[in-house]
Amino acid sequence: MTRLFWIILFYLAFIPEQGGFAAHKFIPQQDSLDSLGNIKDAYLVKMDEFFRNAAIQSENDLAMDRALIRQGQIFEEIKVISRQARSFLKKGIDTLALRSHLREIEKWHVISGDGVFQNRGSAHTSRNLTATYNILNALQIQVLAYKKQVDNYQDKLVGYRLQIDSLSNDKSLFVFSRDSAELNEYIKKLRLLSSAITPINKQLATNIKGIQSLQDEVNIELLALENGLEEILYFQHEIANNNFLQDFTPLWEKSTYNRPIKEIVHFSILKAQLVFTYYLRAHTGKLFFSIVILMVILLYVDALNRGVLKDGNKTMAKSILLSSPISSSLFIGLSTVQFLFPNPPFVFSATFLALSALLLTYIFRRFISVYWMLVWLSIFILNLLAALDNMVLQASRPERYLMIVISILATICSGIAVFNRSKHHELQERWILFPIGLMGVLEIGAMLFNLFGHFNFGKALMVSGLVNATVAIIFLWVIRLINEGLSCASVLYTKQERRLFYINYNRVGKRAPTFFYALLIVGWFIQFGRNFYEFHFISEPIGTFFYNQHKLGAYSFSVINIVIFFLIMLSAMVLSKVVSFFATDPQWNTRDEKNDRKFHLGSWILLVRISIIVLGLFLAFSAVGIPLQQITIVIGALGVGIGFGLQTLVNNLVSGLIIAFEKPVNVDDQIEIGGQSGKVKSIGFRSSVIATADGADLIMPNGDLLNSHVINWTLGGIRKRLHIRLEVKYGTDLANSRQLLVDLFEKEEQVLSSPPAVVQFAEVTAQSVAIDVYFWVKTLKDAGQIKSDLLVAIGHLFQANSIPLAIDQQEISIVTVQSPKQSNTNQNSN
Repeated sequence: MTRLFWIILFYLAFIPEQGGFAAHKFIPQQDSLDSLGNIKDAYLVKMDEFFRNAAIQSENDLAMDRALIRQGQIFEEIKVISRQARSFLKKGIDTLALRSHLREIEKWHVISGDGVFQNRGSAHTSRNLTATYNILNALQIQVLAYKKQVDNYQDKLVGYRLQIDSLSNDKSLFVFSRDSAELNEYIKKLRLLSSAITPINKQLATNIKGIQSLQDEVNIELLALENGLEEILYFQHEIANNNFLQDFTPLWEKSTYNRPIKEIVHFSILKAQLVFTYYLRAHTGKLFFSIVILMVILLYVDALNRGVLKDGNKTMAKSILLSSPISSSLFIGLSTVQFLFPNPPFVFSATFLALSALLLTYIFRRFISVYWMLVWLSIFILNLLAALDNMVLQASRPERYLMIVISILATICSGIAVFNRSKHHELQERWILFPIGLMGVLEIGAMLFNLFGHFNFGKALMVSGLVNATVAIIFLWVIRLINEGLSCASVLYTKQERRLFYINYNRVGKRAPTFFYALLIVGWFIQFGRNFYEFHFISEPIGTFFYNQHKLGAYSFSVINIVIFFLIMLSAMVLSKVVSFFATDPQWNTRDEKNDRKFHLGSWILLVRISIIVLGLFLAFSAVGIPLQQITIVIGALGVGIGFGLQTLVNNLVSGLIIAFEKPVNVDDQIEIGGQSGKVKSIGFRSSVIATADGADLIMPNGDLLNSHVINWTLGGIRKRLHIRLEVKYGTDLANSRQLLVDLFEKEEQVLSSPPAVVQFAEVTAQSVAIDVYFWVKTLKDAGQIKSDLLVAIGHLFQANSIPLAIDQQEISIVTVQSPKQSNTNQNSN
């Protein structure tokens, strides 16, 4: 505006000067015209130059203003980023600790490679390769975590530095005023900004350089681990392809490589510790879940034990399960929860198996004969020796001789158990002789393969033979103890109880379901097959099928995601059903209805169930990877169909929600509807169940329940007012009758004293006087019986006091009227 003002002022000042000169100066006409044209041309040139310069100056001023605004923004952004970078640098990353962990990983890498990459001997052993692979795989996972941490830190450092550099090189910072004072002020700002960000830039550069060095070390170690894993896989495939080829020299020939057994045992123990520790670290969540399952089993068996002792059932108290409840609970739990852990190392499985076998030895010590106890102890001890031998990771002559001894003893034990038929009658489950016989066959094979130098295959046969028999016996007793638990529960819990989620044990049965036997057979096969590398040829394709991506048109999916989807939905449905048990009517014969009611969640159960299912649905879709936007599209499409075709269903569902929120009726309320009375048993999604006094269940849609006239006897409390009408003969002493009734109702314990009973005379007829008695009772469900008892008491009371009850009477008078003809006849006869 200022510049425009000066332009207008210049224009007004310039025009009068030119006009005055032309008006007062006398020149010839032609010269005058030429001079005037020249003046106009000069004027236009000057004006054009003036406006051009003014436009350029205006653009420069506008650019300067914009630059000043942008400079202020840049200064503020640099200050904010500098503060963030300074704070991030203070937190930093502990490179010394990371380097220390990296050195430790390198140390364990070298130790785990003993017997594989160094001191390898004449041939590799399958167990050593497997243990080393597990260790290297765990170390690789740890190094990958370090790499991710280092890469994220470097990305942050580089990001801060790039932000500061890009802002520092913004072109608006190089635009400055021509005014010397403003320029000096701007230079001061730049100096202050430079002094603030220079130390941060230097620190960022130093940290980036240091983290790059650490990153190189991490990458080098990660590459070494990857190469080691690839080599081990190659060695394992070689052993698997050459199973029936000779690994080592036969036992009768001289060994070509002899390493001290102490060194072999030493590094074997170290590797076992590493494998066990890293596996537990990787599965702490499953370990915690397993402990929870063990606690649940302990609590359940303890409840059974206390119930049996309270019931005084001595036969059940002497059962195997309840003779040692803690040991039995731990035994069942340890035998089953081990399958929660995927691909466990041998040391882990062997630990679980040894603990289960120890518990089983303690449990059935008084329930089996001495002969079969000795057989079991022999199998258990030999299995323990075989497991310890299997943890020795490098072959040696002493170990091979020990394997021969174990195989011979196991074969003898198997032969004695199978061929001594005189003792077979002592077995309740004779099919257990099949795995014991299989143990003998496998041990003979292990002994022969070991003698002829097929060490790896012979060792696998030796271990798997004993594991097969041990696992079969353990699982047999797991089933037996579960059956005993179900048998005790079916006798003890004859009716459904809340603390047991209303499980009907009469429907469950006294034996474990058939699918449980199938699961245990699968578990036995898994435990047996894990001892062979060839088992991977079965498990890996199954894993590939479940985890690999499959395509159906343009949509890609994995089978495991679909399984997870259905598992989540199934879990949500089961959880919803379990929650609904809390709203189930415990039938009419409850011990204490008032105490029982305090556990009920009432109609809120419906909301809880809906919330569980909706949450499960969203979790299932999220697990599969379907975006929520697509879910809303599907729900919208379903909404259109619901609006047209499922109006009644939606009406019932919405009515159920209204009942849940408004609570006109609640679970366990005593109601009357449509001339029928009963107790609300449950409020479901579509309908509610009302238990009638006749023992029938009336299923009523929620829409009909909400739209009907409902009398809720429970809503105002559990009391009820009753009415009795009596009729006494006209002329009875009414005052005496009233006093007798008042005294009777005051003495009756089942009638409430407050409010007191009211006796009123209703009406008087020619033959009777009507008496109405109004009184309150404590509980609604006993009202009918109380009324009946009171009528009997009133009858005795009136009879004792000679008060007659009115009986409807009608007198009929018969009048004989003679006809005229009959009258004349009588006269004539006279």
